[in-house]
Amino acid sequence: MERHDAIIIGGGLNGLTAAAYLARSGARVLLLERNAALGGADASYEIVPGFTIPRYSLGTSTLPARIVSELDLARHGLRFLRVDGGVSLLEDGGYIASYRDGAIHRRELARHSLKDADGWTRFRRDMLRGAQQLRPLLAGATGDPTRRSFSTLRRLLKTASRWGEKDVGELHDLTRLWTLSCADFLDDYFRSDAVKARLASDALAGTSLGPRAPTGARHLLGAFIDETAGASGGAPARVLAIGGPAAIARALGAAVEAHGGMIRTEAEVTDVLLREGGARGVVLANGEEIQASAILSDLDLKRTFLALFPWSALPDGFVERVGRFRMRGVSAKINIALDSAPEFQAVPEGCPALLGGMRLATTLDKMDRASDDWRDGIPPRAPLIDMLVPTLADPTLAPHGRHVLSVAVHYVPETLHDGVWTGERRDELTDLVVERIAEASPGIRDRIVALETLTPPDIESEVGITGGDLSHGETTLDQMFFNRPSPALAGYETPIRNLYLCSQSVHPGPLGVGNAGANAAALVASFLGKRG
Repeated sequence: MERHDAIIIGGGLNGLTAAAYLARSGARVLLLERNAALGGADASYEIVPGFTIPRYSLGTSTLPARIVSELDLARHGLRFLRVDGGVSLLEDGGYIASYRDGAIHRRELARHSLKDADGWTRFRRDMLRGAQQLRPLLAGATGDPTRRSFSTLRRLLKTASRWGEKDVGELHDLTRLWTLSCADFLDDYFRSDAVKARLASDALAGTSLGPRAPTGARHLLGAFIDETAGASGGAPARVLAIGGPAAIARALGAAVEAHGGMIRTEAEVTDVLLREGGARGVVLANGEEIQASAILSDLDLKRTFLALFPWSALPDGFVERVGRFRMRGVSAKINIALDSAPEFQAVPEGCPALLGGMRLATTLDKMDRASDDWRDGIPPRAPLIDMLVPTLADPTLAPHGRHVLSVAVHYVPETLHDGVWTGERRDELTDLVVERIAEASPGIRDRIVALETLTPPDIESEVGITGGDLSHGETTLDQMFFNRPSPALAGYETPIRNLYLCSQSVHPGPLGVGNAGANAAALVASFLGKRG
């Protein structure tokens, strides 16, 4: 029977990252992916021949700089392009853009409010401070703070020491950031409703929180995690992989194989082999059995335990705890092939911020109502819409002169209050979104070569994520850090000996895709006695 040191179930970016680190450590690694393409939710495909687009995600996924460097992904062909942060197309026919250059960005804010141009420096300074505190937490396990061990004690003492060094003012600012809503927090810096809506929608897109939900302000930190410039800088850059997110998957796959690891696609795992309370291997859909000393799952928490194990084999009460972890789809995806570049009348021709994407701007009030509709299972009436034309930065993704348009539609419920997503309802959502796009880009209907819409149930069916939840679990504060997915599972180990989690269902979730895979790999490498 075939045997490896480690088997990774799932070829998303976290699973690939874990496989690459483990192969680099000297472990005999096998990665198994059920679909034909690697990348999971970030996999690309051709909507029509020659037009390549990320099928499920917007197309802005990247990896933390430390992972790119440590795995030497540039050697495997990975290249990134840093672009300005995008444009919000306002309802009054205007626009607001985000620029990396501090002077240009302040000038842009001043078009809407002189006070907001001044407030930006304070806001950026406080975001950088918050990101500095958050960054170390992402690159390591949090663990269960109630577990009695020397490692837990050391971690708690280190945390206490770090917080004890802060003055009262800094502690006050951090408390506000982690407890206030986006709307309340932004009120202290900005006056323009358009500016506040731009920042709030950027932070909350793809989450289950509205702009007035408590603890939502912390999502503002996400864009600043990898920022290196000081408070005088502009808006955080958007980093795009040349070739789209699929290029990241290809580079990670090449890194796995360069260190002797193996990758198999169209190899669906249906069961985890158990022996004496521990995981000893996997069973594929074709009945093939493969053994390993360690099993890592890049599947979401519910798919891992509720689909790969007989429930009777799990500890008492564990199935119920897994069931309580909230996973609900919040975004739909529309993929469009165009025969020419879309034009947005509100934005000056050649505006560089367009490379970072477009948002059909909304107001804080409309965002709040949209999030309420999502919670009530009502089809979105005024959804938050993000768009990216990846071919503006990378023309190789479509035939010469043609383009692809990637559209993420947020606050789309997985389950409707009065039924299910039918073809008719999917068409109604498509018509609503295309009409909104046409208001900002007249004539775009005539440019459409092909179009498809995927609702959360479609995403679940095709890529295997429970509820179509691309974050692998809601990112409310009670499901983050040592509570992700629960204190007992926060350190990547599970009650099943030799089984580890490495997906976004565990810390740090979607904050820096790849971190969960890297952190879990370090733990497993230690277990296997490899060099880390």
